[in-house]
Amino acid sequence: MENLVIKGQITATSKKQNDDFKQEIPTKTAYVTTDEDSAKVLERFGLQKYTSKEDGSLFFIIKMPANLMVYLPNGVGAKRPDLSQITFEGIETNNFKTPDDKLLLLNIIKGNHKNNDFFRLQAIRLETESDIEEIKPENPFGDDLAF
Repeated sequence: MENLVIKGQITATSKKQNDDFKQEIPTKTAYVTTDEDSAKVLERFGLQKYTSKEDGSLFFIIKMPANLMVYLPNGVGAKRPDLSQITFEGIETNNFKTPDDKLLLLNIIKGNHKNNDFFRLQAIRLETESDIEEIKPENPFGDDLAF
């Protein structure tokens, strides 16, 4: 396996699954933006660069492992399956993002299975625990319903 550390931002995660690539433990996909230098490194590493139809921004799509590692500046790390798995302990998890315009250290691994390369966002180094911004579903009915 190859290992790479870059600076990037997770702009969103997704729970969508591809029926052609079944996983034993279904995990989320991360949408990652980065600076120009790191983008070149990611492309050389083998990741596909995509362009947003909405605003023309560049991003990369990277699958998460079953247990995403999250590290703090003091070096303490913790497995966070609640961030990477679609359901954890029988409960559906929320998607998340990292703060806008703040690049964090991301550890990406590259492996090969049956002659197919795969990539995983293995770990994130946060500056503070508040760097994980949970995206909660919106109430389509609002808060002030009067009947």
